[in-house]
Amino acid sequence: MTERKTLTKKDINQLFLRSNAVQSAFNFERMQAMGFEWAMIPVINKLYDKEEDRIAGYKRHLGYFNSHPWTAGPIFGIVASMEEKMANGEEISEENIQAVKGALMGPLAGIGDSLLWGTLRPIVAGICASLALTGNGIAPLLFVVILNVIHFGMQYYGVNFGYNFADQFMDKMESLQIKVWMEAATILGLLVVGGLSATWLNVKTKLVYTVGDAAIELQATLDKILPKLLPLVCVLAVYGLLRKGKSTTWVMVAIIVVGFILGFFGIM
Repeated sequence: MTERKTLTKKDINQLFLRSNAVQSAFNFERMQAMGFEWAMIPVINKLYDKEEDRIAGYKRHLGYFNSHPWTAGPIFGIVASMEEKMANGEEISEENIQAVKGALMGPLAGIGDSLLWGTLRPIVAGICASLALTGNGIAPLLFVVILNVIHFGMQYYGVNFGYNFADQFMDKMESLQIKVWMEAATILGLLVVGGLSATWLNVKTKLVYTVGDAAIELQATLDKILPKLLPLVCVLAVYGLLRKGKSTTWVMVAIIVVGFILGFFGIM
């Protein structure tokens, strides 16, 4: 009997470290495949002695892969566990590994997009921006520290959890009602963005019109009809441009130009 190949805690920690570079070689043909492959190379080298088996392992993870970089940790852990089982002769095939990757990368990407980038990041950015407006010099650093602590913490826990509980992971995903949480997070994120737009987007008009002998400020009239109407119009205009495929750089330049023109003529 051959000695069983087993990944150690050191191997899993190395997998965690390398998994953080999953987007380092991003391309539009296979997305994060190169990053996933790079993270798995030490695992493949540890588990397989024969050169042909290692080459097969390298090719196995060069297929299409695209998920959220903060929530992809469990996929790395599960795949490492499956590679370990296959290297030890258990009934695991390449098709099984590819199927697991394909089944998990979408739902985990949805969790990351809604909970992290759509909810957590705007909230943290809002808090830190508020601190920055009061003159707090550590606000930008605080933003970076908070997000990276959460990022690396989730990635570390995800890789270890995926490896240790690979067999039960799919069942746990079902029991957590992921779709419900994603929808709730999306709603919360939209509420936060709406609140930030109304609070910090300071867009007002200076136009004044006369009715008889009375001079009426247009801004005061708009505030009586719908407070923060102009900030809402600006947000919807930017959102519409982005939905039409305009780049963020193009939109930012347009905002600067339009803002300069309106300010120059005393409209805003």
